[in-house]
Amino acid sequence: MAYLIHNDYIKQIQEVQLQQLATNDERVLMATQLSAQAEAISYLRQKYDVTKEFSDTTQWNGANTYNANDRVYINADAYVTSTTYAVDDYVVNGGNVYKCNAITTGVFDASKWDLIGAQYELFYAKYPVPLFNIYSTYLVDDEVIWQNKKYKCKIQTQSISHDTAIQYHLYSNLPLQNVFPNDSVAGDRYWTFVSDYTVPANTDILDTDFWTNGDNRDQQMLLYFIDIALYHLHSRISPRNIPQLRIDRYHSAIDWLKMCGKGEVTPNLPLIQPKSGARIRFGGAIKNINSY
Repeated sequence: MAYLIHNDYIKQIQEVQLQQLATNDERVLMATQLSAQAEAISYLRQKYDVTKEFSDTTQWNGANTYNANDRVYINADAYVTSTTYAVDDYVVNGGNVYKCNAITTGVFDASKWDLIGAQYELFYAKYPVPLFNIYSTYLVDDEVIWQNKKYKCKIQTQSISHDTAIQYHLYSNLPLQNVFPNDSVAGDRYWTFVSDYTVPANTDILDTDFWTNGDNRDQQMLLYFIDIALYHLHSRISPRNIPQLRIDRYHSAIDWLKMCGKGEVTPNLPLIQPKSGARIRFGGAIKNINSY
């Protein structure tokens, strides 16, 4: 299990070259990917929720339950003409994944199969309601999901006017505007627990009530992540003879990560939410607004 799947690499390098770099060993690819991930995280962890962004991409299994935002790809064994297939069996044929709708064997009969999607196509589990965000504003009866549980708002988010805020003198003294639903002290005052949430086992991957066809990874992060991994693969084989293209792309990836960490660019990555409170508290006094 990992952030990347094998098919991600093929967008930037031919399969033959990839296997040469990895010496046909998937363990080498995995070790390199984990090193690239650790390197990327070292630039991002102070500002971004790296656990959420770098979650595993796993092969979908209809018998499993899934949490909201879980990411999967579809795959199956290749179709074999000598095998007898039962209803709900999955196979790969011609680069696509199919689900059997009638007992069949012999030459592939498209009428006996339902197309699910392209092999390695990505899906992610939908949020049933918006994900709780400490910086958002909520009204009574608004529903959110937080840590795989659904909650309903009991007390709306309290806005603080400038005239009120100035009485606290410092931003760090401002009272909390939002409370996490699972806060051990005040959560029950502000939120009503509704239910646990998972995508039930045996839910069809094409059920749009639960699944979205697509990739929930930041695509620029994905691109640079692969660049870092490929650079390290080349370095493993011939550290003194890395192609200039890979060197340039690696340095571009590191420069971008540094800019992300400094806030000079704004990637579509999940921000860290503070453990308590409504906002990041910057130092300094609250300024007067004078009108003449």
